[in-house]
Amino acid sequence: MVRWYPPPLDTFKLNFDGSCKSSSAAAGIIIRDNIGQPITAYTYNLGHSQAFMAEASDLHKGIQEAKRLNIRRLYIEGDNLLIINSVKGIWSTPWKLHNIINDIKSLLLTFDIWEIKHIFRETNRAAD
Repeated sequence: MVRWYPPPLDTFKLNFDGSCKSSSAAAGIIIRDNIGQPITAYTYNLGHSQAFMAEASDLHKGIQEAKRLNIRRLYIEGDNLLIINSVKGIWSTPWKLHNIINDIKSLLLTFDIWEIKHIFRETNRAAD
């Protein structure tokens, strides 16, 4: 069964998703606490962009929002394997994403605890 699982106690979860249709991109995030209560959520238009760039920008904005909210323990989930594995260092980062992925990695180092993992699109609907 595919479903959303809450993070551990005193931890928050960021779900992010970007999409692209006819070169017009949009993105959304949701940050929830350990009981699943939304702390913040938003969507925004990115204008002309590619899907993977929309996803990376969305993750970056979501992490910045978590910092703004003084969140120290963050679990991150997204359905774009390229972005997830680039942040983890499992895959080589495409050159177009190099700067933003490096910024994301630097931001993550400021958290006490963080984890990022790939989930199925069906589990990520709240951020879609």
